[in-house]
Amino acid sequence: MAVFIVLKRPGPPTREVLVNLDQIMMVQPGQGSGSAVLFGREHLVSFEEDVATVIRRIQTGPYIQVAPPK
Repeated sequence: MAVFIVLKRPGPPTREVLVNLDQIMMVQPGQGSGSAVLFGREHLVSFEEDVATVIRRIQTGPYIQVAPPK
């Protein structure tokens, strides 16, 4: 079962996206503000939330769980 958290991507336009917890390799401060999440070796994505907020959501949710189709 896939587990996701919701984070905001900077804009324009700002948008909320689902982030698969299994794919996160590292969270680091973003350039200027916010955070950057590393997915794989070279896939770095910026988000509006600061590092502490991203870590808190990874640890405590809220989560969105998606079960595979039967």
